[in-house]
Amino acid sequence: MHLIREEKGDAARQLAASQPPFGPGFGPDVVSRTETIGVWGSSFGDPGSDYCEFRALDASGVEITRARLGGY
Repeated sequence: MHLIREEKGDAARQLAASQPPFGPGFGPDVVSRTETIGVWGSSFGDPGSDYCEFRALDASGVEITRARLGGY
């Protein structure tokens, strides 16, 4: 698994609110607290199907939630 993309501030909130397949489609309660979002992707050597995982973090760097979507 590796970090594909990271956004901060307004760009992070915009990505957090984006609907699949372009984002995780987090609700307003999560989006409003998101300061950083990381997009992690499976590697070729990882078992199972390919996926992207969106991880929303607050201003303190604490994970709020994550969502895993199939594919890249």
